[in-house]
Amino acid sequence: MKITMKMSEEAYPIAKKVYSGQLTRNDGKSEINRVSGMNEGSAQAYITIFLAMMSGEEYKRAFNNETNRFLFESIRRDFGEPHYKKALTAAQKHINYYATLGKGNLTGLQRIVNELNH
Repeated sequence: MKITMKMSEEAYPIAKKVYSGQLTRNDGKSEINRVSGMNEGSAQAYITIFLAMMSGEEYKRAFNNETNRFLFESIRRDFGEPHYKKALTAAQKHINYYATLGKGNLTGLQRIVNELNH
């Protein structure tokens, strides 16, 4: 299932509630599914990626570049520069991880990270 920008935008406030402890990951996943129609597996991945970005940690699942850019910009707006830098760090770790899989490189995401890091 393609994750649309509308789904990403609807999922974001719910992922923020999981981050702040207002919802469990499981409740967040169900809420994203209910509100946006995103399937629960993708909703779980969305939350996982958002939490990884907030902490600067590597993540394994990939999202489209439009969603990635939306997440970077939203994190910068809502949480400030330190979390924004962590999100870019997490994405770079993801790019590096993906490169080890032998499935090619995430050149589009790398371009976005390079652009936003300057």
